[in-house]
Amino acid sequence: MNKAVLSLAVSLALTPLYSVANDDMQAQLEKLQQQLLEQQKAIDYLKSQLEAKNTQQVAVQQKAPVVTEQAAPVATVASKKESKLTFKSYGTLLYKSDEVFANVQDTSPERRATTDLERVVTEFEYEIDDKWKVEFELEYEHGGTGTTLEYDGFEEFGEFESEVEAGGEVIVEKLQLEYEYNPNFTVKFGHIYVPVGLGTDLNKPDQYFTTTRHWGEATMIPQVWHETGVNLISRWSDFTLQTLVTTGLNSEYFRSTNWVAGGAQQRFEENTADDLALTLRLDYGNVKAGKGFGVSYYTANTSDNRRNQGKLDVDGNVSILGLHGAWTLDDLVFRGQYLFGELEDSVAITAANKTTPGLRPGSFAQLGSKAESAFVEAAYNMQGLFDLSSPLYVFTSFDYANPMLEVASGAAIHRYDIRELNFGLNYLPNKNLILKLQGGQRYYAQDDIDDTTHFSASLGYKFSTEL
Repeated sequence: MNKAVLSLAVSLALTPLYSVANDDMQAQLEKLQQQLLEQQKAIDYLKSQLEAKNTQQVAVQQKAPVVTEQAAPVATVASKKESKLTFKSYGTLLYKSDEVFANVQDTSPERRATTDLERVVTEFEYEIDDKWKVEFELEYEHGGTGTTLEYDGFEEFGEFESEVEAGGEVIVEKLQLEYEYNPNFTVKFGHIYVPVGLGTDLNKPDQYFTTTRHWGEATMIPQVWHETGVNLISRWSDFTLQTLVTTGLNSEYFRSTNWVAGGAQQRFEENTADDLALTLRLDYGNVKAGKGFGVSYYTANTSDNRRNQGKLDVDGNVSILGLHGAWTLDDLVFRGQYLFGELEDSVAITAANKTTPGLRPGSFAQLGSKAESAFVEAAYNMQGLFDLSSPLYVFTSFDYANPMLEVASGAAIHRYDIRELNFGLNYLPNKNLILKLQGGQRYYAQDDIDDTTHFSASLGYKFSTEL
């Protein structure tokens, strides 16, 4: 009994402790459940935020192309054309077998074979932006000795002196700055081309079919004529008008053989600009692309540009009218030009040139008061006819020149009245090379000179690359 009572007493004594412990345990469980509930709410909130963010990103990606397309025109309008530097070059190497006269009195020519590194031309073109562009062109000719001509006014009568300057003839043909105000109006100024005839447009080896540039043009005017001045270019529809004011010619170097061509002042270290020249040219279409024709006119006085001005007190006006054209019709190509010129005061200029110390032109001083020249060439591309991989042109050309068409005093001599007929081939193995063969006959108006024959071959190249 004592044991039963003791057990009951012990149980009654421990019951409050169990009750307290049970109450504490229940409180802890409830607290833990509350914490878990709060954490679940936090997790659910984070999940909702993450889903919202993902949804927003998908929406942005889906709208991105639309935004880009809307923004692009704004960027295009605001942007400027990037600067670009282009290097260009072309050149020609010539072999020729021709009947050559020893001098102007010789009527029995001898056949001679010659080779000539005619020219290597390098050109840099820098496009500053969408408005401004600079072009620089340098020509190395013939590999001969380069000289400059100076006028020494301190000699007793004034005298021209030649001075060797370099081991090769080097000419700056172009140093121009171009500004395009809009597609219809452009200004070029600096050392620029004088666009009389086709010589300044079609002077690269793949732009004429003969093995050399057309000599008829060079018997009247400077070939690839360049002077210092300004050129205003206006365009409307398919017409292009060029208006130039440039330095003029110097009549001290006008000659029987090439009329006013020698009057270009490139032989001098400095050009006189007392007599300026006006040139007008109107083209329809694009001559360089073989789809155009036009007319040009040049006029200028020449006497004030003489170094020895005391020899002449007349104007010595020269005027030149030119007609030109180039047209391509499928595989057929036609090109041609005609030049006619008049020189005022030709007798006075002849007399002054005969007595200018240092020039000594002799019988070559006599000048024509009128002169003319012309050429025409036609070619057919046989690539399609023979199923060739590269263009092969067969061509014919006719050249004519007479720098003494008329004289103001006395009778005109016929020694320089010459015509030439040629036939040949042009082969272009790729866009950078051209190989030419040509044979022809030259006809002289002077009765005691027989016709002569010639054969020539040439290699030409051209390329252009961005630097």
